[in-house]
Amino acid sequence: TLYRGVDNLDDYSIVEDADKTQKIVRFNSLVSFTDQRNIASEFGAYILEVQVPVVKLVFFNELLPHHALHGEAEYLVIGGDYRVKVQR
Repeated sequence: TLYRGVDNLDDYSIVEDADKTQKIVRFNSLVSFTDQRNIASEFGAYILEVQVPVVKLVFFNELLPHHALHGEAEYLVIGGDYRVKVQR
């Protein structure tokens, strides 16, 4: 489970809008997430919760011992269509 904080849902391509909290969102080719909900909340009013398959992970904190992305527990994920739970 990964999270992304966003200010405006209109900035994203909504493929399917089942209801206010469940959507299918089309993300760009490479997108940044975090595994910590509280960090995601610092980046926007809405929290997108996504179940990301391991094969879609490009980078994550534990991959390398030294790197520049430690601060935000960042995960870089291959984009595409994801089922998203929207939280406020």
